[in-house]
Amino acid sequence: MPYTTDTEIEIELEEELTTTYIISSQHRATGNPNKTVWTINFDDEVECFTQTKSSKWIESNYGWGLKVIDSVLQYIGHNFENETLKIAKFVDGSANDIWHGYPADYLRRSQDRPPTFVLKNWVEQGYLTKAKMNKIRRGQSCNL
Repeated sequence: MPYTTDTEIEIELEEELTTTYIISSQHRATGNPNKTVWTINFDDEVECFTQTKSSKWIESNYGWGLKVIDSVLQYIGHNFENETLKIAKFVDGSANDIWHGYPADYLRRSQDRPPTFVLKNWVEQGYLTKAKMNKIRRGQSCNL
């Protein structure tokens, strides 16, 4: 399905359970230069969000996601200094189940760090080591 920015996308998570996602133009190459920017395509962004919701990597109105291929974390975007980012953050800003997301910069923004239960789940899934989990929790650099 061809997606466009700034329009609501209804996503069926499972039978009779849907959610809404918006691909925000603010987090695309033509968006705001002070925001982190996705480098993955729209389909991969929506897939990352869908995995986040299905895996319940959510706390309150925030979710965190990854793009994994063959057990390897993939780059999903970059920050304003063009540093690559591999963790996504999703926000339901109005608590109305309408979400948008962006590449999370856990080194520069403490609010972009996933909660411990999400990180522990990623360790259980084999996406992270315990050492990397602890570095992310402390906002320290690690080679994801």
